[in-house]
Amino acid sequence: MSEKTVIPLERDYKRQLSGLRAALANADQPDQAINIGAGAAGIEEMMRKSGLYRTDEIRPVRELFLDSRWTLGRMLKKIMRGAGRQKKEGAARPNLKAECRHLGLKETTAKEAQRIGMLPEKEKAKSYAEATRQDVLPTIELLILVARPYWYEESRRQKHRQIADAAVEQQTPETFGPFPLIYADPPWKFEIYSEKGLERTPDQHYPTLTDEELVNFTISGRTMREIASKDAVLLMWCTSSNLKRALAIMEAWDFEYKTSAVWDKGITGLGLVFRNQHEILLYGTRGAMPGPQHQPYSVFRFPRGEHSAKPPEIRDEIERMYPDFDERTRLELFARETADGWTSYGYEAKRDAAE
Repeated sequence: MSEKTVIPLERDYKRQLSGLRAALANADQPDQAINIGAGAAGIEEMMRKSGLYRTDEIRPVRELFLDSRWTLGRMLKKIMRGAGRQKKEGAARPNLKAECRHLGLKETTAKEAQRIGMLPEKEKAKSYAEATRQDVLPTIELLILVARPYWYEESRRQKHRQIADAAVEQQTPETFGPFPLIYADPPWKFEIYSEKGLERTPDQHYPTLTDEELVNFTISGRTMREIASKDAVLLMWCTSSNLKRALAIMEAWDFEYKTSAVWDKGITGLGLVFRNQHEILLYGTRGAMPGPQHQPYSVFRFPRGEHSAKPPEIRDEIERMYPDFDERTRLELFARETADGWTSYGYEAKRDAAE
């Protein structure tokens, strides 16, 4: 092929590329993004077949193709979100399969586009820059990989909303719950080995419960298995000495232990072996409850307050972990006080509310 042939071909593809880029900037429908992507793919195929173009010349064409997929993913997300609102209003709602049939789009392509669409624009630009630095072309697989944490985060957020909505739909004025998020500080009854030890037990501060009473604990005639949603998370406090007991109660309430954090009180207390300076916050789930949206550090360092009272900052951290829940879907069990954004149930919470 002579240079005379190459020059008009080069001008032609640049003119097409400019037109497609302008069209993508103004696109507001999925089929427009699909057509623009097909146009970019066609230009790249022509360039490759000619064998006359370097990687840096193909790069803007590839980036336009990827941008069209990114735009398509954002459009599909908007359509599916609108479909969710239609479902709440009782209207017939489209689904991804139906939308793909309407667009003549493979479902796998639509899912890839949705994942890519989760990527913030700045992160997409960074991916392009890194590919340029390595002198390679960016790919769909690259963007999916970079978008993974954003996709997971959005997926968890959507699942949390679905779980919260399902719990609220099941609640009635006559029933307590169900709650998908339970934060519990059980009033453990401890054995004592001397009369002197009696002065230090929780019984001197509030009513306590035996393990059997905790296992069979009910509110308005409903057991903890009934109070918890089908998909739920439980965060339960215990001391290092009653860890085994707490795990047994968590299992009896139908939760599976997953992990734990500790609260460093900053001051040493009593203990038969170690002088205790911490308490343990167990984390367990039930059903298909996804992980949190925010991951705090596993060691909380807040000063100690009243006897057995937990720092309110930890409740704040739990709210950040599950921001899509509210007072209808968050239960603080055996609460020491009432708290905004929570259903608080406990001996001292009732007294606090009464005052």
